[in-house]
Amino acid sequence: MVDSGIKPNEVTFTSVLHACSHAGLVDDGLYLFNLMQEDTRRSPNVDHYTCIIDLLGRAGRLEEAYDIITTMPSAPSHAVWGALLGACVIHQKVELGELAAQSLFQLEPENTGNYILLAKLYAAVGRWKDAEALRDVMNDIGLRKEAAYSLTDM
Repeated sequence: MVDSGIKPNEVTFTSVLHACSHAGLVDDGLYLFNLMQEDTRRSPNVDHYTCIIDLLGRAGRLEEAYDIITTMPSAPSHAVWGALLGACVIHQKVELGELAAQSLFQLEPENTGNYILLAKLYAAVGRWKDAEALRDVMNDIGLRKEAAYSLTDM
């Protein structure tokens, strides 16, 4: 892209990182992210960090993703922690998932989705009592998961 004279902007970088994440192009995504970090004119923003955490998480490289979170120049957003928690559910990494969830509970105490994701992680590894206890915590603080539905056009 750069070799052909195109000057990518922040949105371009976000789109390419997102594409790398969904295509499983981990090395390409990391190369681009590192290139951004080295370019003093274009340091990664929170969207770029979210994409790289998602990329590493999908690849099962959760410790590496966490290391990036701990070295971010600004406080990680709910999207960054959410990407890590989602990856922990997929790869059944409870300890790191709990850490991500606790950060999410501080950032978004009323977001039921974060509690549900952690409960899903507990259920995935057979920790049913922990999943039930988390639902009890939600009830105690007045959070309720609304019933979801889907529509199909026929």
